[in-house]
Amino acid sequence: MNDKIWQRIGDYCSGLLDKSEERELRAWMDEAEENKQLFMEGVKMVREYQMVACSGRDASDSLKRVREKIKVRRRRQLWIQVAAVASVVILFALSFVFFYVPESQELSPVLAKVQAGGTKATLTVADGIQVDLTQDNLQEVIEQYGVTVLRDKKNELRYDNVEVNDEIEEKPVYHTISSPVGGEYHFTLADGTMVWLNSSSRLTFPTRFTGDTREVLVEGEVYFEVQPDENKPFIVRVNDVSVRVLGTKFCISAYPENEGIMTTLVQGAVQVTSGDNQVVLKPGYQAVVDQRSGAISQRAVELSLYTSWVRGVFEYENMELNDIVVQLARWYDVQFSFSAPEYKERRFTGVVRKYEDLNDVLDMIEKTTNVKFIINGRNVTITSVMK
Repeated sequence: MNDKIWQRIGDYCSGLLDKSEERELRAWMDEAEENKQLFMEGVKMVREYQMVACSGRDASDSLKRVREKIKVRRRRQLWIQVAAVASVVILFALSFVFFYVPESQELSPVLAKVQAGGTKATLTVADGIQVDLTQDNLQEVIEQYGVTVLRDKKNELRYDNVEVNDEIEEKPVYHTISSPVGGEYHFTLADGTMVWLNSSSRLTFPTRFTGDTREVLVEGEVYFEVQPDENKPFIVRVNDVSVRVLGTKFCISAYPENEGIMTTLVQGAVQVTSGDNQVVLKPGYQAVVDQRSGAISQRAVELSLYTSWVRGVFEYENMELNDIVVQLARWYDVQFSFSAPEYKERRFTGVVRKYEDLNDVLDMIEKTTNVKFIINGRNVTITSVMK
């Protein structure tokens, strides 16, 4: 096995492969089942080093843990090939750790290609008027609402940080920004907090933060980088659940169809409250609130599996197809169906670039799951590979 293949795996995990390089990697995986296993183990090793770079842990200790995790194989030569990943891939993993967003490439029109989602959102102001945030003359339409349009960042909004006289009680004015299926949006609140909306999500917030707290309302999935302010805690509300922070980075996933509301902490600390239940999270942990009982559980997680969508990729580790297609359906605005129930339990480990055509993403998943995706318009059927 040559170093070129391992370099391909490193570039793949960082979203740097071009079309021809991806085809070369897929062809190599098709040559043998052994190659598919090496690919998945290489991806796991890259993720381990990404976590090391984020946490500050010693890389040599991490490598020992990776070696322990990888299943011992009967042939020593195979292990030598797997270990070779570290010497080549680590450089790429540590270079593109967090918030790397690959540049979108122009897609040439190809029959039956399903293109990825993109920047799409609607602003609803206090009087119910709706504004399409993708229109060219956005600044002219929206300047009356105290918002700046960042033209160099794809029409992103930034709410003006106007000083408020605390002695005068001011009634807050609320706006709502919502992204549709197949959409996403990034903007900045008046306090400097940055917000990333995932597909089919919305955030309701005041145009200015008055009073003793900064409160917003979430539906769907939202990532926050909260501007610190010890005098005004930042509070996110999802139905009867609240997440209280001072300054931190975290993600909330609260889609209606989910059984639980998930809060994943990247940095800082957050307090999650549901009724009489309460937990304080540490970085690298996730709180899950049962939407029926209100009970809260917490667990250690690999952060990139829950936040990678912000930096332009979807990461999966041993995840069932039944769960993967829910995310892909929201982003590509398609409907998935399984020709047999047992195919839902097929599992995939890997990284796919979210701005690629759906066809290319599904092709990569097919390589290691022994399923076939059949695209018919906006409908995708999942069936088994005939051997």
